[in-house]
Amino acid sequence: MQSNTLAFIDETQQFISDQWTDLNYNADIFFSNHGYKRSENKSMIMAYYSIYKKESIKPEYNFDLKIKVHLPSTTKRMKIVIEKERDEILESTNSDAVNARTGETTPTKSNYVAGLNYILSSSPYYETFLDLGMKILLPLDPFAKFRIQKNVITSYVNISAAQKFIYYRQDGFQEISQLSFSRKFNPTFQTEQANSLSWEDKTDTFILRNSLTLNQNITDKKTMSYSIGANARLSPVLHYYSYDCAISYRQLIHSKWLYASLAIGADFPKDHDFQMEKFILGRVEVFFR
Repeated sequence: MQSNTLAFIDETQQFISDQWTDLNYNADIFFSNHGYKRSENKSMIMAYYSIYKKESIKPEYNFDLKIKVHLPSTTKRMKIVIEKERDEILESTNSDAVNARTGETTPTKSNYVAGLNYILSSSPYYETFLDLGMKILLPLDPFAKFRIQKNVITSYVNISAAQKFIYYRQDGFQEISQLSFSRKFNPTFQTEQANSLSWEDKTDTFILRNSLTLNQNITDKKTMSYSIGANARLSPVLHYYSYDCAISYRQLIHSKWLYASLAIGADFPKDHDFQMEKFILGRVEVFFR
C-alpha cells in the first residue's frame, strides 16, 4: 500500500514537472549556500510539517504551504504567490537551524497572503523584485515589498548584499539590510559569514545579527551544517541580548521531492543570565519544482 502511494506521488510529481511551464527541478537548492545564490521566480509547490521543542515550553507544531504559479496569461517575470504570512524580521534574527536554511520558512502567524511577485530587473550580478499582495483576513491589510540584491563572485570569496523595504497598512514600515561573505574550500566544505540589520515601525528598534556557518556536503543527498550566532539591539547603544549555536542534518529521503531534517542547538538569552536553553527541531518537506 505504501509503495503504491509513493509511486502515485512520483507520477504526480513527474506530471507537474513535464506539464507546468519551466518546472526544472534543481535539488542543489537545498544543499548549497543561499548567501550568494541568485533568486529565481519559477513555479513551485512547497509544504512542510515541523515540530519544535525548547526547554521549559510546550512543543510547537507548524504546517506551511507555499504555492508560486506561472499562469498562461502572465510572464516568466511575474508569478502569483500564495503562502503563509511570514515574519521577515524574525527570519533575519533567527538561527540558521530554526530557519531550516531556506530563509523563507519561519511563519509565526496562521494567516495566509496572496499576491504577485515580479522581477523588475535581472542580470548576472544584480536583481530587483517587487511584491504586491493582501493578507487573507479582515480587515484587509495590503502590503508592498521592494527587494534589491547584488551578488559578486570572485575566485576567493562570494559577496552578497541585499536590501528589503516592506510596508504593511496595519503594521507599518520594515527595513532589512543583509551582507554575507561565502567561501567554498572544496566540494565538501564551505563557510558563510552573514550579517543583517533590521528595523520596524512598531518597535522603533534596530536589531543586528551576526552568524557564522560551516556547511558540509556529505553526499548529493545528505548535508550537515554547524552554526553560531549573536543578536544585538541598538537602543540606545549597541548591546548583545542573545547567542545561539546549532547542528543540523538534512537528507533527501525519496525521489526528488521528499526531504527530512533534524536540528539540535541551544539559545543563550540575556534575560535568563545567558543560561543554556536547548532546543530540537524536526521537519519533513514536500517540494515540487
